[in-house]
Amino acid sequence: MLIEKLTGAPVSEAYERRIFQPLDLRDTSYVHPDTHIAGLRVRGYLHPDADGDPLVDSTEQTVSWAQSAGAVISSPADLNTFTSALMGGLLLSPAMLEAMTTVTPAGTTGTRFYGLGLRRYDLSCGTRVYGHTGTVQGFYTYAFSTRDGLRSLSAMANTSNHGTANTALGGTLEAAFCGKKKARASAPSARDFSSLPAERDLPERH
Repeated sequence: MLIEKLTGAPVSEAYERRIFQPLDLRDTSYVHPDTHIAGLRVRGYLHPDADGDPLVDSTEQTVSWAQSAGAVISSPADLNTFTSALMGGLLLSPAMLEAMTTVTPAGTTGTRFYGLGLRRYDLSCGTRVYGHTGTVQGFYTYAFSTRDGLRSLSAMANTSNHGTANTALGGTLEAAFCGKKKARASAPSARDFSSLPAERDLPERH
């Protein structure tokens, strides 16, 4: 792993020293290789592939397949603190943050872009937000902030393998950053995230 090669320490220690402790993220930890989530937590449920089968409780699971890409346990408040600090320039040099936010189009809608580990979504009201989505079995997460870091949103759904729930989370960006929408008689714009299917981090069946 690149982080461990550069720092000479386990990735969990790098996260603690460079991010968790300086930002006082008390509800955030790197759980791998453990499977137990300490403290208060939301249970996560995986939708089975076959219609009618019961939900699968996937709260405690190994994330050895994801490791640094999905083994961090956090809370919405801590995620907001992190994205605000990142976009506000508290974690990276200006040059590194500029490189991270230099994006290329992702798709054909003209509203979705990708940089160095950051997604940029251009919302219907003209606001641009930066952050990322996340999916592991049983959980969807959205964590986004404005470029200045002054406004942030984190949203979570305790299910996965369910595209409708994923798309609903995308709609929270419009609600939080653009406000209440006026009634409209015409079809929704391609810039309206509440009407666009969400981007998928893992395959979905529903």
